[in-house]
Amino acid sequence: MTLNTEGNRQQAEKPHVLLLVTLSEWGGAQHIVYLLARYLRADYEITVGCAPGGELVDKLTQEGIRVVSIPEFTRNLHPLKDLRALWRLYCFIKSERFDLVHAHSTKAGLIGRLAARLAGIRSIVFSAHGWPFTEGRSLWKRRLLALMERVAAYCSTKIVCVSEHDRQLALKFNVARPAKLIVIHNGLDPQPFLQADGARVKQQLGLDKCLALTFVGRLAPPKEPLVLLTALQKLPNAKVILVGEGPMRPEIEQFVKRNQLEDRVMMLGMREDVPEILAASDVFVLPSRWEGLPLVIIEAIFAGLPVVATRVGGISELVEEGVNGWLIPRSDPRAMAQALQRLTEDEFRRKQMGKAGREKALEQFTLERMVAQYRELYRDLLTSR
Repeated sequence: MTLNTEGNRQQAEKPHVLLLVTLSEWGGAQHIVYLLARYLRADYEITVGCAPGGELVDKLTQEGIRVVSIPEFTRNLHPLKDLRALWRLYCFIKSERFDLVHAHSTKAGLIGRLAARLAGIRSIVFSAHGWPFTEGRSLWKRRLLALMERVAAYCSTKIVCVSEHDRQLALKFNVARPAKLIVIHNGLDPQPFLQADGARVKQQLGLDKCLALTFVGRLAPPKEPLVLLTALQKLPNAKVILVGEGPMRPEIEQFVKRNQLEDRVMMLGMREDVPEILAASDVFVLPSRWEGLPLVIIEAIFAGLPVVATRVGGISELVEEGVNGWLIPRSDPRAMAQALQRLTEDEFRRKQMGKAGREKALEQFTLERMVAQYRELYRDLLTSR
């Protein structure tokens, strides 16, 4: 259907929204983009732009959601590719006449917001899934990255922080004025985790007579999985389940072999049955160096598990000290071992913490709640426009 005027177009069609994320490999930001694309398409015409070839593209294509490939999107700084990505996005956004552009992740956030502003888009949203200038990096790098975000903020109508911690961090580094910064916590569908049965996994992995400590995430330096494995050496009755892949896998395998932990560490790789694995577990562990608001912890507390995690990013908004888990300093295997020891010795406390965490998650971190808040944000921006 060809329309002659902008007014007629808006009457006949849903508002057209472009969601941007840098990479298409599966991760927290990609998961949120997928959920927004899937559950907001009843109200909006959704297009997703990202690097080609990853799991996000496959999932969106299966759902019949339009995906536009941006080959120049890369995680690391690459001036020539970044300029090409900016030009490609500018031309695409200009030709498609989007009503709202919503960028996720650092690179897509910087390039996407600038391209949208140059193309004349009036409603531009950025979701910060953890700021690049968060704790755990050198001070000079934090200041440089904060300056880049401050410049990009001028191109933003609203900036969504996934935790109050990140909103306060943005204010501390003067990224944007307070009115431009809002908090929308990540959310997930609880049903797969409420309904999961871990009996099959427990039997397959031989977890009946030991305590199962589970980590789900990328095997990469920011997640610090070796902190957990170092702590494991002080916990003789426990086993560790590692779910995920990443560049640290060879290093982890060498550590396991060197410390004779082959019978106590199970590296499962990428799995589709994470709800069942969590249901077969006793404690969830995340020793990250930095985080935004990790979806894996939301999954764990939906599964009724107590959590031991580092006190970084928005994790303290998911895990209340002594209520549904324990928070420890980053890069501290001794503190990790002590926190885990408390839980290994007290089954009743584990169950009480798991119950408290699940109640908290069902109240604050559901998919329904998150989608409703983003829908309201889009509506407000498009109406005010």
